[in-house]
Amino acid sequence: MRYRMPKYANALLSGIVLLPALLFFPVFSEPVQANDTWTGRRVMDEVFKRHEMFPYVFEEQTIIMMDSAGNRDVRKSRRFSRVEKDGTVKHLLVFDNPAEVRGVALLAIHHHSGRVESGIYLPAFGKKLKSNAGKSRGSHFLGTDFALEDLAAEVLSDFRYVRVADKKINKIAHFVVEAFPQDKEVERLTGYSLRRHFIRKDNFFIIRTDYYDRRGRFFKSQTSHDLKRVDGDMWRADMVLMQNHKEKHNTLIKIDRRVFSHDYVPPEMFTSAWLLENRHIQVTERGLFQDAYRASEENE
Repeated sequence: MRYRMPKYANALLSGIVLLPALLFFPVFSEPVQANDTWTGRRVMDEVFKRHEMFPYVFEEQTIIMMDSAGNRDVRKSRRFSRVEKDGTVKHLLVFDNPAEVRGVALLAIHHHSGRVESGIYLPAFGKKLKSNAGKSRGSHFLGTDFALEDLAAEVLSDFRYVRVADKKINKIAHFVVEAFPQDKEVERLTGYSLRRHFIRKDNFFIIRTDYYDRRGRFFKSQTSHDLKRVDGDMWRADMVLMQNHKEKHNTLIKIDRRVFSHDYVPPEMFTSAWLLENRHIQVTERGLFQDAYRASEENE
């Protein structure tokens, strides 16, 4: 199989970007009377308004990679995200197993000014955080079919959105909106010349995204599955599938557990010191979330 640490260690060192809260947050509400007055940008504004990121999220994930021969490689990870009052967004993704990726961590901080700090920690390469400043965000990470750009929070101002002909999928009407980079530098950083979003008209949920490389060739698609209501009208997908049609390869991210609580994402964990001291590896859940457990026990 192609998922061996020596084969993608260099790729990891060459590309890290802002990580996501995972993907799309679909909302089911009263249908909007959408018509031809809905431009591509207006549709995307509505998508982002409805599916705003929750400020404190902890997730346990299973990542399953599958090739055309039916071989599978499974990884376990934890994702932490935190949104500060000034709009700064912080993300930390930690890999727990198998052994060859244990302790690998991706850290990213997107400041409200637009400046991005990001880096990767590879324990086997010593106690240092490798920065990716100025590098492409289009490289796949840890042998998956997800580029780091796919997991980044989309910045609407970086793209030009064009609504094209609507489409029915499984008898459900969808907007189709194409996202073009505003300039060559955005295209270089993202690695895509075009992304085509399929958005349900009744709830403005992005059900599918098709990706085109810098030469305009379609090569992969992302779909969301197993939707769950998490808060009021807010829904999230508990499974996200990326299909690489060029390489005949798939990656599935499954959310095994999700917690919305500031106790699970303390600010000190989004620092290089936290990683370089290996606290993300050594800490137990009860030790990290001691205050949350104490409060829970007192309530009981």
